[in-house]
Amino acid sequence: MRRVERKVVGYVYESPSVREFTFVVSRDAEDVGVGDYVVVREPDSDGRELLGRVEDVRRDVHEGIKGEIAKASMVSGRPVPELDWTVVARVEVLGALEDGRLRDPRMPARPTDAVYRLPESELEELFSKGEVFLGRLKDSRARVFLGLNELITLHCAVLGMTGSGKSYTVGVLIEEMARHDIPVVVIDPHGEYTSLREPSHDRERLERWGLEPEGLDDVEVFAPPHSEGVKDYPITIDTTKLEVDDFEVLAPELSKRKAAPQVLEEVVKELQRRYRETGEKYSLEDVVEELDAQAKRARASGDVVQYQAARAVLRDLRPLLRYGIFDMAESPDLRRHVRPGRVLVLNLRGVPDRAQQIVVTHFLRRLFELRQRDEIPPVFVVLEEAHNFAPAGEERSSSKTALSVVRDFAREGRKFLAGLCVVSQRPGRVDTTVLSQCNTMIVLRTANPDDLENIRKSGEGITREALERIKGLPTGTAFVTGSAIRIPAFVDVRPRMTRHGGETPDVREIVERWKEDDAEEDLDLGI
Repeated sequence: MRRVERKVVGYVYESPSVREFTFVVSRDAEDVGVGDYVVVREPDSDGRELLGRVEDVRRDVHEGIKGEIAKASMVSGRPVPELDWTVVARVEVLGALEDGRLRDPRMPARPTDAVYRLPESELEELFSKGEVFLGRLKDSRARVFLGLNELITLHCAVLGMTGSGKSYTVGVLIEEMARHDIPVVVIDPHGEYTSLREPSHDRERLERWGLEPEGLDDVEVFAPPHSEGVKDYPITIDTTKLEVDDFEVLAPELSKRKAAPQVLEEVVKELQRRYRETGEKYSLEDVVEELDAQAKRARASGDVVQYQAARAVLRDLRPLLRYGIFDMAESPDLRRHVRPGRVLVLNLRGVPDRAQQIVVTHFLRRLFELRQRDEIPPVFVVLEEAHNFAPAGEERSSSKTALSVVRDFAREGRKFLAGLCVVSQRPGRVDTTVLSQCNTMIVLRTANPDDLENIRKSGEGITREALERIKGLPTGTAFVTGSAIRIPAFVDVRPRMTRHGGETPDVREIVERWKEDDAEEDLDLGI
């Protein structure tokens, strides 16, 4: 991008601290608006400049402002600049620019000093130091790149209410990871990422960004064996590797029957004993058969308590058999399937929450262990619906067992190049320990006060003004802050090259299809 000469847009009026100043906008610069980036020379420094972002613009009819500027000009011995006295902009100082790096400011801006708007060429220089192409600065053509290493080693979070463009943004991150040969594992509770191998249909928008539709070449989709969802391979867990605590999650009726935990423990320990002695593995079906046999023995002996306890556990476990997840083999074999540039999608659409908890716990723990031993490449893990697997205090229950392993992964994964991307539409319901480990925040439109407060507490560089703007962001625009970006910024996320699988359905189209189906059915019936 060709370098453009800077333009004076006004003069400093007031500077109450090193982190803030206001300036009066020049008559020929009335297009100054919220979100513009400006610089002013830092007083008593050797060429450093204060970089700021316009947070508010107002029209001020107070005539005294002219007198204040005149007074400051007389004290400094400078001529009174020709100004538009009615437009005043308030600026948040982001830092002091020195040799292309951002430092803490030491001195506040000096009244009457000239304020310059940064041209797009300089903005691109500031925001293009990373490898992950996220999009463009809002209302600008300057491209924004995030640091690849920071996203993986220091984790990230993509947060935003339903319909804000959250999963679409995650799709962009996955495309970029694959482009840099980073393996990605997606925990996908709703089957939104099975379309990654298909090219986008939005060719016209992509062309405006200089991009082309292109599906990812190396995508493997895993789903429960008996599910109707898209899959290449089954998701199965070796039941012999589950502990008694895991079965207790699968059987919430345990808490309602006094003897139920004991019955379940006896059955599992007996099957584990046989496995140790004979090497013969067992599946969930074997556990159910053994419980059924125990229930029959209890009934025959007249032991009502034992009989009712076994039947209670069976009521919970039997429905899980139809998913075929808890078998005698493990799939995916992460050591074999996690390869450079490959995306693994664990499609859990339609799987009950208690079974999802066990799947997430098992595979996250396994990924962490394999990275500890350097048996798989550095990996980027996307955890969709994170509030279900790492809930905040008031949302926790005994069935949310994935929390402990998600916390461990967030705290320790960075040491072993196992990156975590936390995704949620309810950040206020995400465990603060997990969220605070995400050093880069990508925040799309969010309006709930609890969610905004949790974002503010967990992220750096998120001011009250930024939170106010986040409430009204258009779909696909995000506030990005943290270690992967040099300067906090509002970013228009680039279009996806792959097809987005999480579009909000058009209700009218669906109703029309139903009407057509009904009409065809009536014809078949001769109505």
